[in-house]
Amino acid sequence: MSNRYPVRPELTAVTMRVAVLTTRAGQTSTYWAVSLAWTLSAARRVLLIDADMEGGTIADLLYLRADERGIAKCFGETPTSAATLEAQALQVPGNPELRVVPGLRGTFGYEIGECLRQLRPALQGVEAEIAIADLGHPLGHPGLRSPRSAGEAISKTFERVFVVVRDEPALIARTVDVLRAARLKHGELVVCAQRSAAYQRVMTETLGRELPELPVRNGWFWDDRRARRMAETGRPMALSSAVQDLQL
Repeated sequence: MSNRYPVRPELTAVTMRVAVLTTRAGQTSTYWAVSLAWTLSAARRVLLIDADMEGGTIADLLYLRADERGIAKCFGETPTSAATLEAQALQVPGNPELRVVPGLRGTFGYEIGECLRQLRPALQGVEAEIAIADLGHPLGHPGLRSPRSAGEAISKTFERVFVVVRDEPALIARTVDVLRAARLKHGELVVCAQRSAAYQRVMTETLGRELPELPVRNGWFWDDRRARRMAETGRPMALSSAVQDLQL
């Protein structure tokens, strides 16, 4: 039995490509990407792609049995097609408008420029209104040669690029250095708020001063209880206010 839903005659190709990334592991970007996809799928058809080249966890987070499917089958000597990418997608139980392409397991993948070179044609033709790719922390990949080239590849492939940043003092300097080197042309910073409102204001001011070309967005308030519930049930958090604020 196919896990694909019927194709709507008025929709044959993706209308928006969204990237979610962070500057290092552990900044909640995967939780945010999954919750964003879940929230958007309430009204739109969404394809969520686990493109973390250091190993993906989205299928596990949603309790999906990947079996032999996954993004690894989209990599080869030539760029992949939309049909090949679609064939790797799993339907999320209880959510007919959300599908997931599982990520890599047990191995590193390509640096982000090569990854997107192979995926870009497929991303332009998948049957979805929104394609969301969780890129992990691609600007820190072991094989990365040029942060600026990586930033250009990401900006070329996606209309919206969200960089998730925890409001953790020890992470701010690295975040600024990495993003300065990458020079994302249209990135947006999503602050994962875990500390006091006063500290959030200081952090937002710091990011605005150090990275003036990247607007700071609000709307990701970390709640340990909701995060545990998500991990225990496979049901993501709702980000309705964030979706509205981000105009998605």
